[in-house]
Amino acid sequence: MVSLALITEAFPALTPAQWCQAFFGISSASILAMQVIPKAAQHLLLDYGARSPVTTIITDDRSKEAAGPEGSNVFNDLVKAVASVGQIPHSWFMHFYIASVAGSALWAWQYLQGGSAITFIAAQQAASGTPSMSLEQTMLVWILMALQGARRLHECLFVMKPGSSKMWFVHWLLGLGFYLCMSVSVWVDGSGESLFIDPRRLPANSTTFPSLSVRDNQVKSWEPAVVAHHCGNGCGLFRYIVCPHYTCECLIYLGLAVAAAPEGRFINRTLLCAFWFIVTNLGTTADGTKQWYAQRFGNRKVADRWRMIPFIF
Repeated sequence: MVSLALITEAFPALTPAQWCQAFFGISSASILAMQVIPKAAQHLLLDYGARSPVTTIITDDRSKEAAGPEGSNVFNDLVKAVASVGQIPHSWFMHFYIASVAGSALWAWQYLQGGSAITFIAAQQAASGTPSMSLEQTMLVWILMALQGARRLHECLFVMKPGSSKMWFVHWLLGLGFYLCMSVSVWVDGSGESLFIDPRRLPANSTTFPSLSVRDNQVKSWEPAVVAHHCGNGCGLFRYIVCPHYTCECLIYLGLAVAAAPEGRFINRTLLCAFWFIVTNLGTTADGTKQWYAQRFGNRKVADRWRMIPFIF
């Protein structure tokens, strides 16, 4: 009870950046906690889309695993019943990127208008006295995240093929929460006085050129993964990694965390927490994807490929 009281008292003392860090940390911990439950229950809760055992018929060893011992595992049956409620179209992933773009636009409008919401959050963060990003860093990372959301939305609209697979609504809520939180995280550590400098004072080459340069690198790093995804196994980076598109996604967020490092720090702690969430979430999915590939196409096809991080995982 004492520890609970201490936690309750600590909540009001958290800065806006720490609230974002807490969201990313708790979400990551929740995903990792799933690793301690039985494998069958993990598949039911974590797998989505074509790999979901709730929405697809699987006729291999995995279907036996999902059924549990003699098909009567009470815990697995309970998890299956819970996971079967609130199944929504996998295509709703697009909502994540709509939320990301909308969030970037909303806070940009708040900044330009001197809105009460951004003023309140920035004042709370600035009062903490923690190291702040420069205005140039804040604008750069803000723009890059907006481009990231726009790129993913473009892929959903014009690159990815629509399907009929499903996902659990919890995945959808978690994704929405992540992108909405990211829309604040990219600027909250720049909430010192610099955030309220007239944006017309921002040197053009401090945001435009770096943004376009990094954006170009992001697109180039993504193209092999997108092409390979449509070519099938054995193309490009897919020869060595099961989910190289996840690898590139992790590098994008790691790059944002480094680019947003406040003065005197190597990395931005808030965006580092976001990066860890990405690694945890995509790493779990990559592990399930490798298992799914092995069961569908044979273990020999993917046995010598890394899941997501070369030489590590």
